[in-house]
Amino acid sequence: MQDIAAFFDMDHTITWENSGLSSVRFARRHGLIPLSHVLKSIFKIALYRFSLLDIEQWYEKNMGMLSGVTLDEIGHFSDLWFHAMIRKTIYEEAALLIRDHVARGHRLVIISNSPPFFVLPMARTLDITDVLCTQVEVMDGKLTGKIIKPLCYGKGKLTYARSWAQEHGIDLLKSYFYTDSFFDIDLMQAVGHPVATNPDMKLRKAAQKNSWPIMSFSRRAAFE
Repeated sequence: MQDIAAFFDMDHTITWENSGLSSVRFARRHGLIPLSHVLKSIFKIALYRFSLLDIEQWYEKNMGMLSGVTLDEIGHFSDLWFHAMIRKTIYEEAALLIRDHVARGHRLVIISNSPPFFVLPMARTLDITDVLCTQVEVMDGKLTGKIIKPLCYGKGKLTYARSWAQEHGIDLLKSYFYTDSFFDIDLMQAVGHPVATNPDMKLRKAAQKNSWPIMSFSRRAAFE
């Protein structure tokens, strides 16, 4: 069964919290950013959900703010943020589903547009060793503020998954993908078992049209 993988998106699929927005709120709580940045982030998230945002431009601007931050510093911040804001919002049903795939001998993958330092704490908590996410440029142990394209988003997410599957002998037509977002439709169409999970309106319609399974999780936390 090692040629089968189960890919999981992160935000609104494994957790009901948005990692980007919650990290901004956490940074604001500790006085690291101004309130205006929090309000702008909330607005940008709304634009994103309605497909009205240039995601690459937004990503580049946010990463630019981290230029010069060391990997140790961002790693420490991310661990604090994850345990304060995210760990308690992991769906119990998502955690049980992940365990089920492990028991079936499938290879587990978190695939997310978030940068590695936001995804790795989740992977460690769920004992998932494979992570595919948007990569960021690092020089001399510090973030340069630049991203490495393509983003792990839209068609880019499919590119990441295909490359990883080829490298590890994974058959996408036997594999699973769980996501909430219509932006992931390209990868949904490429796997044999796409599952619309807590789907947005456009993905729900696509799932109904294609007879894909739809799962809706209740907000019961896997971890206290």
